[in-house]
Amino acid sequence: MTEPAGNAAHQSAASWMAEAKRRGLFRVGVPAPWGDGGGYADIAATSRALTLESGDPAVGMAYAVRQIASRAFIGEHGSPAQKQRWLPALASGDIIALSLAVSEPDAGARPKLLKTRAEKAPGGWRLNGRKAWVTNAPVAGLIIVIAIVEEVEGRKRFGAFLTPRDAEGLDIQAGDDAGKHGKHCPVVLDNVFLSDDALLPVDGDAFTRLALPFRTLEDSVGLSTQAAAFETLLAQVAAAAPAEADGEIGALAGFAALINVGAETAARALDAGPGREHHDVATLVGVKNLNALALERLAALPGGGADSEQAQRLFKWFALMATVARHARGVYQERLAERVRAGAFRA
Repeated sequence: MTEPAGNAAHQSAASWMAEAKRRGLFRVGVPAPWGDGGGYADIAATSRALTLESGDPAVGMAYAVRQIASRAFIGEHGSPAQKQRWLPALASGDIIALSLAVSEPDAGARPKLLKTRAEKAPGGWRLNGRKAWVTNAPVAGLIIVIAIVEEVEGRKRFGAFLTPRDAEGLDIQAGDDAGKHGKHCPVVLDNVFLSDDALLPVDGDAFTRLALPFRTLEDSVGLSTQAAAFETLLAQVAAAAPAEADGEIGALAGFAALINVGAETAARALDAGPGREHHDVATLVGVKNLNALALERLAALPGGGADSEQAQRLFKWFALMATVARHARGVYQERLAERVRAGAFRA
């Protein structure tokens, strides 16, 4: 990070994305020669720094989602031509936002229930369907759409399509969120034509190879944003607390340090070499649960700081984050329990 931009608390998420472009932060985590060649830990660290400076975790998450998608989808799975077309504009910030469209109304991200389809057409594909909760879609220059490309013996196979914002038939239904980063909105695809070179080369396995790992990447990198948000919230609430609360404030500061160390560990695990799981399940679960316990104690600090408008916004953000990937975390915890019962768990 470079020098503060000034009046941080009064800047919008869109202003912070413009600031990130000015500082060259969109190069972070993007493969060389287009970006800095760094990894997911670098994306997490930059997301944390942006959250601390802006005081707004939506800024950190908008940045993190953009960088993860740039690296994981195009940087790691794109064809040479796709990388050459899209990564320079993503690394420079000429494309200010990138979105991933997986979830659908009444289906969530469950593959058996997804309905958006891509039908083969001369020279390309025709996409039809409706996506929901597409992060950053109001300002996205590029949307990666997960769609069914065929069904084999009743099993759906999925492709991932690089869909420009100006594609005919693409309707980003942003409403009041137009122009805002970190916001979610529906996206409708009405007979959208995309040429063959828009399809990422993952052989009909886009859900398993791209969408599922993305959930893990976003959850793990997002821990650094949550760690920064907790530090910000602690400072706000503690400022109003009386001196007799210093012992509890110190304990919460200790929690904050552990949460940050755990977040860094989880992000570094994503950069592990081939043959590794690329996912530190125990650390992810531990940080999430420690953060929840720390938030409960923070909310109980005397002095009224937790009731301020600014603090309440952060508490609500944490409550929203607790609902994201809740089922996946439950599965992780059950797997850890199995390892403990089998005597195979080592921290």
